Amino acid sequence: MRTRALLVVAFGAALVLSACGGGSSGSGNGHKVVPGAPVIEVQAKSFSFSPSTITIKAGEDVTIKLSAQDAYHDFAVDKGVGTVVSANGGATKQGGLKITKPGTYTFYCTVPGHRAAGMEGKLVVQ
Repeated sequence: MRTRALLVVAFGAALVLSACGGGSSGSGNGHKVVPGAPVIEVQAKSFSFSPSTITIKAGEDVTIKLSAQDAYHDFAVDKGVGTVVSANGGATKQGGLKITKPGTYTFYCTVPGHRAAGMEGKLVVQ
């Protein structure tokens, strides 16, 4: 019984560590940071992003520079784009983003409960 309890604790710890991650300097959607690409600075704090609206050009490489002010946050985009970058509280990380199809997308934090608490914004691709 004790061995089983230890396995449950170890498994739980592994899940927590994998969910928190170390914050990638690359992107989660397979798009790398392109040297010289325009940098968009995004602050993530207490269930909000600043700025809450971002405009980029279709087909242009951009770098999302995410500063997580208070806790682990990430920056994900809907419509199949996925997670671009994540950072632990107090850290700043960068991820590459390129969207070729014009339109309005939603960006959000995938940490459970964060998006439901209002942690999302609008990404306009022109």
